[in-house]
Amino acid sequence: MQNTWIRIALLLAIALLFQSIRLLMPMIPGPVNMFLIGSLLNAVMVLAAWQTGSRWAAVIGLLLPVGAFLQGQLPLVLMLPVVAAGNVIYMLGAAHWQHSRAVYLTPVIKAIVLYAGTVAVIRLVDLPPQVAAVLLFMMSWPQLVTGTLGIILARRILCRLP
Repeated sequence: MQNTWIRIALLLAIALLFQSIRLLMPMIPGPVNMFLIGSLLNAVMVLAAWQTGSRWAAVIGLLLPVGAFLQGQLPLVLMLPVVAAGNVIYMLGAAHWQHSRAVYLTPVIKAIVLYAGTVAVIRLVDLPPQVAAVLLFMMSWPQLVTGTLGIILARRILCRLP
């Protein structure tokens, strides 16, 4: 069990480092930033689920939205549980379907959860239309792309790990 916690901690540190790329390299355009960092974070979440075989790896998915909020990437605190839920569902689905092609359903499920949750938050909060549109875009089809790329990256990395 100690080895599992060490792996989870290491992968959480890597995820937080990847999440900080936007702060270290602010010259990267927003869309490139979103797809690059999103794909890397999804890969780390999937690797955590696959490498540890533990549901505790989902802690990474719970903590990443907090980092995004603190960095100003999530404009509303109400988005924290929405993104956390999407991440945890993504990780648990990836773990459950690791050896199946059904693993590629997990980005679809994640995108649905994020989009529906974002719509619910927008209905609760009076956001300027431009902010709401950007938030809905971030939580829609880009999640399919970054989630799928995350799985592909995780599979390639996993092949190279001892």
